[in-house]
Amino acid sequence: MKIENFQSQVCVCAASTNLICAKSRAEMGEKMERHILVVEDDRTLNEGIAFALEKEGYIVHKARSLGEAEKKLGQKMDLILLDINLPDGDGRDFLKNILVGQKVPVLFLTARDSEEDMLKGFRMGCDDYITKPFSMAVLVMKIGAVLKRSKETSRKIYTNGGLVYDFENKTLKNRGREIELTALEIKLLEIFLDHRGIVLTRERLLDRIWDMQEKYVEDRTLNVNIHRLREKIEDDSEKPNHIRTVFGIGYKWEDE
Repeated sequence: MKIENFQSQVCVCAASTNLICAKSRAEMGEKMERHILVVEDDRTLNEGIAFALEKEGYIVHKARSLGEAEKKLGQKMDLILLDINLPDGDGRDFLKNILVGQKVPVLFLTARDSEEDMLKGFRMGCDDYITKPFSMAVLVMKIGAVLKRSKETSRKIYTNGGLVYDFENKTLKNRGREIELTALEIKLLEIFLDHRGIVLTRERLLDRIWDMQEKYVEDRTLNVNIHRLREKIEDDSEKPNHIRTVFGIGYKWEDE
């Protein structure tokens, strides 16, 4: 092999390696720049969450009270994990009064597991609701999913036919009439709207939906909730226009 050819190949390999390394550094940098504020008064739990998130490459800011949390807001946060019961107040009031107008995703972390509490949190603007005790792996997964969704700009309000769904406020109207949705129905509806025109297998839906105790939803529960959702949004639930059954596979959302 001629020396100049050999040198040329070495240069190409070096350039390729540099590009790969630069790409890896860029990807790592993108994740490392994600700032998460953990507001949890339990010191052990706070430290445990921070440790798990730092292992994933996030920059974690810790607070054990609302007062501490407010002082941390000088740094732009990409996500806030917010306990509801804190020594100096209610996390929901913090969301309502301090975070109003800020475009930062908020996940409530609490031992309150009633559906009424969950719906109140969603309607106040939280992006998800995580009940104690919980799996740290599930928490990390949910945080990743919320951060991914927060980058999307086309997810504010869905309108089609007579349906209007507000993702931020978790409210649905059908031909001008406000429709009450359960927490599980909200999750189902958002999954369908995020995957319009795509066939979703029953297995995929079951994997994506968690109940209030963070356990997998049973197959029968999925059937019941899809039936109830159809009754609320379809003109004729027996002949649905939106949530179509794909026999032997699952379901698909279709716009009118």
